[in-house]
Amino acid sequence: MILLFLAGHAWSQSEGTTGADILKVPIGVRPTALGGAYSALGDDVYVIGYNPAGLARISQYSFGLDHVISYAGVEVDSLSVAVPTKDYGIFGGQLVLRLLPDINNSLATDPTISASDILFTVADAQQFGKVSIGASLKAIYSNLGEKQAFTEAVDLGAKIELFDTDFAFAVQNIGPSVQYQPNPQGQDPLPLTIRLGAARPLIVSPSSTLLASGEVFNVNDEGLQAALGLEYWHRSIIAIRLGYRFSDVQNLQGGLTAGVALRYNLGKLEYELGFAWQPYAISSTFVANTYTFGLLFWF
Repeated sequence: MILLFLAGHAWSQSEGTTGADILKVPIGVRPTALGGAYSALGDDVYVIGYNPAGLARISQYSFGLDHVISYAGVEVDSLSVAVPTKDYGIFGGQLVLRLLPDINNSLATDPTISASDILFTVADAQQFGKVSIGASLKAIYSNLGEKQAFTEAVDLGAKIELFDTDFAFAVQNIGPSVQYQPNPQGQDPLPLTIRLGAARPLIVSPSSTLLASGEVFNVNDEGLQAALGLEYWHRSIIAIRLGYRFSDVQNLQGGLTAGVALRYNLGKLEYELGFAWQPYAISSTFVANTYTFGLLFWF
């Protein structure tokens, strides 16, 4: 926490001064419902976006499909995959597509401007006893009207289990600045993020399980933040999730989150239907809601 605090002062910039903000979009119905406190708790395909070392806990082929309906007409779709191997660790892949509403100024002579972003990630993780390490490589493509931007980034992460508690450390979005072409001027740095998290079970019984996770993280243009998450499972069938992200009052990803999930087995195929809800009070009379729908498979 001390290191993150110092990093917040050393690297913090004005909010909104980084590029490729698709890297800030929460991916996955489960981590979204838990407020983003996922670098230590994550043990499924969604952990790719929080700490690649978490992939080492996956022992089955896994697929995740998510659809996000956000405020202002923004929609995000993602496909996440995990493939265990015998000698080369756990491979992961994630494809994220964000579509934004067309920019149309009826009072201007400019044509309508379309905007979209694509994020593609490949990752690998290895387990060494109670320690796991992982890394991922990202490719980011952004389109804004007639201009395009392309850049790459790297994530590094680690997890260790001590006293029935998982501790995690991750550095995300290490890479060159974003520059739209053709545009000889103007570069925006990536949202470099440092995460430090912990997670442990509070209740474990045949009929119920309660998991808790906490996280502090620093985003270089948003400063130091924190998140807490709770997940309750009834007989490994129905889950209730709650989370809270402590951040600047102007950050639309801050505040309360909640979600539910239903898990079922169909032969060797196990699947989970999930939903997450994230409200943000813009004013006393208007609430911006984000809804995430997810489908996860294991076999």
